[in-house]
Amino acid sequence: MKLLPALLFIFVLSACQTTPKQGELTKIDASNIDNFCLLHDVTVTGEGLLLKGASSSITSQFSLRNFELTVKLKTTTGAEGILIFAATDAASTADGYEVKINNSDYRVGNLQKTGSLARIRNNFVRTATDGQWFSLKVNVDGNHIKVLVNDKTVSEYDEPGNVVRASDISGRVLTNGRIVIRRSNGNGELLLGELIIKPLKDSPMDQSCQISPDSLTKVVDQLNDQEFPLIDFHTHLKGGLTMGQAVKHAQFIGCNYGVAANCGLKFPVTNDSTLNAYYNAISKEPVFKAMQCEGREWVTLFSPKVISQFDYIFTDAMTWTDMKGRRMRLWIPEETFVDNEQHFMDMLVCRIEAILSNEPVDIHANPTFLPAKLAPDYDRLWTPERMDRVIKVLKANDVALEINARFKLPGITFIKRAKAAGVKFSFGTNNGTNTDLGRLEYCLKALKEAELTKEDMFIPRPAGEKKVIKSGLPSKITG
Repeated sequence: MKLLPALLFIFVLSACQTTPKQGELTKIDASNIDNFCLLHDVTVTGEGLLLKGASSSITSQFSLRNFELTVKLKTTTGAEGILIFAATDAASTADGYEVKINNSDYRVGNLQKTGSLARIRNNFVRTATDGQWFSLKVNVDGNHIKVLVNDKTVSEYDEPGNVVRASDISGRVLTNGRIVIRRSNGNGELLLGELIIKPLKDSPMDQSCQISPDSLTKVVDQLNDQEFPLIDFHTHLKGGLTMGQAVKHAQFIGCNYGVAANCGLKFPVTNDSTLNAYYNAISKEPVFKAMQCEGREWVTLFSPKVISQFDYIFTDAMTWTDMKGRRMRLWIPEETFVDNEQHFMDMLVCRIEAILSNEPVDIHANPTFLPAKLAPDYDRLWTPERMDRVIKVLKANDVALEINARFKLPGITFIKRAKAAGVKFSFGTNNGTNTDLGRLEYCLKALKEAELTKEDMFIPRPAGEKKVIKSGLPSKITG
């Protein structure tokens, strides 16, 4: 009988255990969350733990440095939240890394969507949907952070040994800290089904990982810190490039990708069947899903219903028919006819006006492209009057102007005039293979010289606002 108090003490201590064991998976849900977490304005429901109020939060009583964490979540319309880790002061907004929880449609609520490692490696792609359970995973091991949504890597980042943060997030560095799930607005509801945590053995920080103050990496990091939507809306899976390679490259350079199918006459995607197949193949990937509509015939090949699945569509003025009935592809010299350079330029501007006024596109890609014969005289041929005509039709039809990294188009003068007129911009690479993705060098140059801000940048329309749904397709081809 003398041993009973000691046994009772051991039992009580075990029941109150608040730190998951290293190397073991611990499942935390409504049945045991009080043993591990502090709850504020959280209600237990039949589905799980409800964070309904604007200040609702769940905070771990334990602190971890390295771990694997999986959280099962569901949002209702408008709800936003954050998952915080490495938080030494759970009440501070400057302390710890933040992962966004936001499944709202584009142009609704915060631009950053679920899985965004906020202000470090921002994500603007919707990877989960309101009203559906999804998994959010965060893995931290040494310098390395990986964020996955529904088992797809959305954000990945190596914290450098000489990391320097802006003063308002000076505490956003890896350290032994708490894990917090917190509401960040008062709309809708956020539900937690379960939390599975596996503490990992401490790994030393790799002090060899450094940033050069003058590197392009630092420019990108500064843009992420400013929450600038750094998105390459114009990439293709061709020339050997796989989706996995594209996503890895985007995460490495610190941007998001929009991946487009080439859709049109004599292109890989030529009808609703092949377009549906393409969409289904990439629908769960953490990229924007896009159509590049090639040539003028595309409006006769696809239906609005199938087109509307895509986040946005874009086209260029590189394929059209001249006044003599000759179908031209301007990037192919033998298919391009320039009888008179001034007449050609007038026709080109007229075709651009017709395309952007009639085709339900979101982005004008490869803008101001000239055939090889005329390209050396770009500045002379693109007169202020011609530039302003294109800018006017862009603005009138709410079409974004692509800044193209591959062709280094349009010129900086054109971009500045378009900004002054209130035109929106997108960035695009238009890669041809798996070796020419680059790092948006010309786009970043234009951003600096034209003083573009995040308010100047294109974001895809929400589902109900897509042009092809609201205005349909033209009854005949535009040129």
